[in-house]
This record gives sequence, C-alpha cells and structure tokens, in this order.
Amino acid sequence: MAGRVRIQLELQPEMVAYATLLQLPAAGMDELVDRELGDNPALERGGDLCRQPEGVERVEIEGGDLAKLRSDAGLLVVQADRPIVDHVVGSLDERGRLASTTDEIAADLGVGTARVAAALTAVQEVGPPGVGARDLRECLLLQLDAADRQAASTVVRAVVDRHLDELAGGQLERVAEALGEPLVEVQKAAAFVRERLVPFVALDLGCWPPRAAGARAEVLRPDYVFVDEFTVVVAEEARHSLMISPAYQAAGAAVQESLSRARLFLSRLHRRWQTMRAVGAAIADKQEAFLAGRSSCPAPLTRAEVASSIGVHESTVSRAVSARWAQLPSGRITAMADFFGVSAEPRDAVRELIAQETRPLSDGEIARLLSGTGHPMARRTVAKYRAQLGIAAQSRR
Repeated sequence: MAGRVRIQLELQPEMVAYATLLQLPAAGMDELVDRELGDNPALERGGDLCRQPEGVERVEIEGGDLAKLRSDAGLLVVQADRPIVDHVVGSLDERGRLASTTDEIAADLGVGTARVAAALTAVQEVGPPGVGARDLRECLLLQLDAADRQAASTVVRAVVDRHLDELAGGQLERVAEALGEPLVEVQKAAAFVRERLVPFVALDLGCWPPRAAGARAEVLRPDYVFVDEFTVVVAEEARHSLMISPAYQAAGAAVQESLSRARLFLSRLHRRWQTMRAVGAAIADKQEAFLAGRSSCPAPLTRAEVASSIGVHESTVSRAVSARWAQLPSGRITAMADFFGVSAEPRDAVRELIAQETRPLSDGEIARLLSGTGHPMARRTVAKYRAQLGIAAQSRR
C-alpha cells in the first residue's frame, strides 16, 4: 500500500551474543571457554590456570551440557532464529523456569514476540517436561502434556489448570463441587499431582540432564565472592586467565580470522566480567552492614536500584545475578537473589510483587502479602498504585 512504511526488525548479533553470554551460568561458561580453547589455536591460557581469589576455597561441581538443549531445540526453528533459542536457554533459571517474559526477550533482541514464543516452544518440546515454564501451573501442564494420557485423567488437568490454590489448601470438596466431579476422582487427581509431578525441573548450576526436583548438589561454587564489605571478586575471572597466543600475534595475515575471533571472544568475556564486577560492587555498597555482620539480613534493595546506580538496564542486572551464588565474608554461600527484597517504596513494592507472582494475585492478596513485609496498606491503596503503574487487574493479567 502506497505511503505505508514497513519496518523489519533484525537481530543485532553483538547484542544477542553479549546478553546470552551474561546469562550463562558458571558451568556453561566453563564449557564455552574449553570449547573456544579447543577450536581456536590463537587463544591460550595465560598465568596460573587455577588461581583463586584470596580466602576462597576451590570446589568442583558436575559439569553441564546445556549445549545439547540448545542444539536439539535449534533443529526445530529456522536458522535465523537459532540465536533466539540460545538466548531462551540462557534465560532459564536454576529451576528450569524462564526468568524473563517473551515480551522482555523480544524487546532485548529487537525481534517479534512470535519468534521468541516459537523458540520457547522448541525448547519445551526437546527439554525435560516442565522446562521453560513461566510459572508453576505451566510447569505442571507441560508435564501432563508429556505424560501417559491414560494415566493423567481429564480431572487431573482441570485441577492443575484451574484449581491449584484450592489443591494446595486441601480444599478438595470445593474443587469437586466446582468441577462437578465425584470427590473420589478429585482425590485421585490430587494423589497423581503429588506423586507423579514435580514443582520445577532443577537445572542447578547448569547440570544436565537435570536432577530430579528436590535433589541437591554436593557442593556449591560461588560466582561472586564478597571478601569483605568493600571487596567483591568474580570467581570465574580468577579461574579463566586467557590471552592471545604470542605466536599467532606474529604470524601475519594467514591467521587473521583466528585472531579476530579470539579477540572478539575475549572482548565479550571481559565485558561479562566487567558487568558482574559492577553489579557486585553496587550490591556491596548497599549491603555493607549485612556483609560486615552488623545486620542479620540484607537491606531493602531492588534490581532497578542497582541498574540505576551503574547505568545499565534492569534486565542486565537480572541476567548477572540469575542462578548465581555468592560467598559471604563469613564463608556462607547464598543465592544472589537473596540480596534483593521488597522495595522501600510502597508503589514499587506493589510492582515488584506483581512481577514475581506465579499466578495473578488479587488486590486483597497483594495487600496481605505486603503487610507481612513491612508495607501495610489497604486493598484500595494497592488498586490505586496498580492503576498508576499501568498494571491490569487480576482478571486481565
């Protein structure tokens, strides 16, 4: 049509590569470094391969093979969308859940949401049942899709799809009445969910195949090491000392392709570490009292506050801390997510709670939950803040 301008959004390769690399867990990073070293003779290790920051115990964990998930899912999409698959896999958290929404990933990559949704579907099809779910309900439904149709009755699906809250509360008679089913059938469905389904698919520290839900790693290797309240070290930066081979630097034009690839990889790697250092330093600055042992719990802090303090997007901070672990000055290891709580600002607290919900919460439920975190407010106040933030009501979320 005359006068109509058509805009075609294309992937920006460097942006995709950086975002995917930042999201990669430690085990995946180790695998990637080993692969690059094996494939590119212009890249070599330099210095002490196993040097560790002072005060950090070197521990080993089972290596991962998330590359298999990327590879298998990549076969189900067109070549141009394989970087999107890589990004989706990189956005999985330690529970196998998708840590970002498809809209957020689409915005990050500059592509249509439909392409991201297709990539996610591919990951869900080839991965273990439940991987790539956005919430508990979807995780269970994906497992039912993969289950024996005769074993999983239509009642089971109805209970999971529409009555998880009542199921969790043991209100089986209420569920039976709502579904118009005999109580005994609902009891069987509840037993099936309890015995045959799991609330998440554990992808702890990049292990593959995933361990069963509830299984624990033998040891945890920290990604961030808070040596004291002022000093933070990115552990993998100390573990991987890489450099351009001096022999290749002097070899001339014949090896320029290998040199260019090695330099690009090192640039991306150091950008990842620079971002992680900045995030860790910002957290240390805000959590000085907790790290020094003067407070028993972290101060209120949001990812948005950290992002603002270092001049990056909130999604960058989310990737830098997702499925990552921190060693405290005391030696205790904790999830990086534990540094972030509910915002000190009531309206932001409403936004953050809704962003973290696994199902749409009513304004009354939000008010009760926030009251328990030091933000007492009435249901009508929640509704007012929600409207100001442009967030839809429970029935439309």
